[in-house]
Amino acid sequence: MSESQATRRKALSATSTSTWKQCQLKFRLIYLDGFREPPNPVTTRGTLVHAVLEHIYDYQAGMRNLETAKSLTAAQYQEMFAKDPEFQAMFTEESALNQWLAEVNSLVESYFQMENPQRLEPYARELLVDAETSSGIAIRGFIDRIDKAPNGAIRIVDYKTGKSPRPQYMEDKLHQMRFYSLLMRQAGRGVPARTQLVFLGDGKTLTFDPQPEQVDAFEHYLTQIWQQIEHACNTGNFYPRKQPLCNWCGVKEMCPVFGNTVPDIPEGAVEQLLTIHNAPA
Repeated sequence: MSESQATRRKALSATSTSTWKQCQLKFRLIYLDGFREPPNPVTTRGTLVHAVLEHIYDYQAGMRNLETAKSLTAAQYQEMFAKDPEFQAMFTEESALNQWLAEVNSLVESYFQMENPQRLEPYARELLVDAETSSGIAIRGFIDRIDKAPNGAIRIVDYKTGKSPRPQYMEDKLHQMRFYSLLMRQAGRGVPARTQLVFLGDGKTLTFDPQPEQVDAFEHYLTQIWQQIEHACNTGNFYPRKQPLCNWCGVKEMCPVFGNTVPDIPEGAVEQLLTIHNAPA
């Protein structure tokens, strides 16, 4: 970790707050202790697809076709993963790696069936946005794509390489869209006219057109989440939550649900996390 990374103010993100709702202990281990979930075929596949869909817009509109995208996929794979020992260790057989690459190409093809990039000129791609809530809570997010209409209306687009959620899991996706809406408003960019999740796994799109009062309500909700996190930091109590997703958790080897020992919180970690809230004087 560089010095700038070590001293940079922490911030809440859509992912970290979603993790908090899922499991307090997982949140602690990742965002307080700094443990990294090991890469797996699903997450690395998503990383490569996102890179392709970002860089396809580097080309002139007429070149944004499937042939270019496939060449870009091969080039991005070579740059990002081909020489990465940790990545290569996931595939003990060449056939498994070839299957992984085929899945990447299939998801890229799905994108071209859902949108025509030759007709789009993104206002921004992979944009890092930093802001503060009205109560002084730092929030941050990387936005895959921002489109801007001639009248100035903003659309937030986020790519998902999985399938669209079942109704019982819809709230988690709405959480992300509400978070981005608040983030854009607090960054002075205005409330988006639309937020859109593009699910490449089944070719479906989820849209949410935020209203100002909905953004206000989410800001209040986010304040409540931060108060819960702050209380856990001050007491040291981060509770695990047993659920079906536990078996796929990347930090379960440190979880008491699996009979393992939770490590001590690193010195200074709590103080650094608490910099998220810059309480008004």
